[in-house]
Amino acid sequence: MNWLRALVETLFSKKSPEIPHYGRAVHALPNPREQELFDLSATAFSENNILLGYRYFLESLHHTNRLEHLTVTENDDSLTFVLYQGSAIVHGEITPKTFRATAHIAKASLLHVAMKRRFLERNFQLTYCRYSEREDVIILEIHLHNTTITPQKIFFPLRELALNADFEKEFISSEFDESALLEVNHLLSYDENRLQRLYETMRLWIASTKSSLIGLLSNDNNGMASFSYLALLLQIDYLLIPHKKMAKEINEKINTYFMEDEKLTQDKNSDLEIYLEELSSMPFERFKTQFYHAPTTFSPFEHALHDDIAVFIEESLAKVRWYKNNHTNYVIPVIYHYIALYILFNYGIHPSLRALLHLHVQVYASEFFASEGEIKLYENSTNTFHKQAISNTIENALEPYQSRYKNLKSFANELNFSDLNHFSQSFYIQLKNLDYQEV
Repeated sequence: MNWLRALVETLFSKKSPEIPHYGRAVHALPNPREQELFDLSATAFSENNILLGYRYFLESLHHTNRLEHLTVTENDDSLTFVLYQGSAIVHGEITPKTFRATAHIAKASLLHVAMKRRFLERNFQLTYCRYSEREDVIILEIHLHNTTITPQKIFFPLRELALNADFEKEFISSEFDESALLEVNHLLSYDENRLQRLYETMRLWIASTKSSLIGLLSNDNNGMASFSYLALLLQIDYLLIPHKKMAKEINEKINTYFMEDEKLTQDKNSDLEIYLEELSSMPFERFKTQFYHAPTTFSPFEHALHDDIAVFIEESLAKVRWYKNNHTNYVIPVIYHYIALYILFNYGIHPSLRALLHLHVQVYASEFFASEGEIKLYENSTNTFHKQAISNTIENALEPYQSRYKNLKSFANELNFSDLNHFSQSFYIQLKNLDYQEV
C-alpha cells in the first residue's frame, strides 16, 4: 500500500498550483496543507506514535512535479526514504527510537587535500549535521533520538543536510575533478539540440545588451549599464538554469556587485561586462557540461515577508520615476524586467507570488518561451498582449490560496495593456498591494 498516495487522496481534493519550472529550487513548492500535516505530525509524536508522526512529516514535504523527489518505504517497524536535492541524494532510516539521514558526497581517496580540509572547516559552521569519512567515502550525516521529537526538530536538520550536500557536490564540480563524486546517476542531461539553442540564445542576449549600450557608456549612464548587465545575468540564471562553475560564477558576480565596498560603479560594471564577454566566448563543449535536470525538495531561500517584497518594489518603482523625470527612457523597461528577476533570485517567496513574477518574465521574454514551445504572451512587433492567457495565469496563481487568504484577489482587470511600460507599472502596483493576511 502506497501510504503517500492514500494520504493525498484522503486529505487533498484541491488541485495543486502549477510550478514554473525555471529558477533555483524550482520543484520545491511547499505542500498546500503543510501546516495541517505539521500539526498532525506533532499530535502523533505527542501520543508516542513515532512512525505515524514521521509519515505525516514526510507527507508535508511531498509535492507534485515532473521529477520524483521523495520516495518512502513502509516496513513492519521502520520507515526508509530517499530524498533528492539537486546533485545530492539523502537516504533516511527511521525507527521508533532513532532517525538517521545520510548523503554520500565523494570518494575520499580521489579528493584534493584542499577539499578535505574544507570539510573539516565546514563542520564548525554546521548546526545539525557533520561530515565524516567512512570506508573511503565522505558522508554528511545527522542522527537524532526520538525521545522528544517534533516536526521542527526534523525539518531544520534535514534541510541543512540536503542543502549542504548539494552545495558541496556542486562546489566540487566547479573547482575540482567531478569523477570523485558519488551518487550522481540521477542527474539527467539536456537534449543536445536544446543545449545548442540555449547556447545561441545566451550569446544573442549578450550581443543585444552590448549593442543597446553603445553610446551610453559614460559616467552619467553607469546606473543604466548596471541594470542592463544585472538583468541579463539574472535572466541567464533564471531561464537557462546553469549549474556547476557557471552557476557559481554568476552568483558571485551578482552578489559581489551589491557588496558595500569602495569600488566605483563604473569599475563594477566593467567587471560584469568582462564576465559577460567570457560567457559569450565560452566554447559550446564547455557550456553543455554546465547543465542537468534534477529534482529538489527544499528551497535554498529563507522565506521573506511580503512587506519586504513590497518595499523593494516601491524602491525600484521610485527609480523608474527618477529616470522618467530625467527623460532617460531606454532603461525603464530594463528596470521593470530586473525587478521580477531580482526578487526571484534573491528572496524566498510565496508560491503564488513566484508564479506571478514568472508571468512577468514570460511577458518580457516571450521569444524565449515561444522557442521552448510555450505560449507567447506578448508580441513586440505589434505591441499586443495575450490578455486572456495572462488573466488565466493570474487567477490560477492565486486561486489555490484564497481559502486561506480571504483578501487575495485576482487583479487581471486592473492591468493596463496599452504597452509594456504601462503593463509593468500597473502589474507591480497590484503585486505590491497583495494581501497575504490570514483572516
